Amino acid sequence: MARILVIEDDKTHRRIIREILLPHGHDVTEAGDGKEGILLQQEHGFDLIITDILMPGMEGIETVRELVRIYPGIRIVAISAHKDGYLEAALKFGAMEALAKPYTPNDVAACVARCLQREN
Repeated sequence: MARILVIEDDKTHRRIIREILLPHGHDVTEAGDGKEGILLQQEHGFDLIITDILMPGMEGIETVRELVRIYPGIRIVAISAHKDGYLEAALKFGAMEALAKPYTPNDVAACVARCLQREN
């Protein structure tokens, strides 16, 4: 079981990811934007963070960069429906994995499992 933070501005997508991860025994916390996500990470120290890329306020690339700066080696999965290089940029700035929307429940579960098995 891992403690996972999902940073996503869309409530429906947060709920979907939560519903995918809960049956795997994970404890899932949700944040609506990057600033809230960083504050929650500071308070709780999650094992893995899943973040959307395009969000209002503090967007995902900035969130990834800030999390990696503060917590080197942190496990981050970037997700996005946009195919314009955003996921590649997230990987460049420190995300471990990237998932394109739409994704399947198996895609999410397998990605999370891979990240949790890696050394941070």
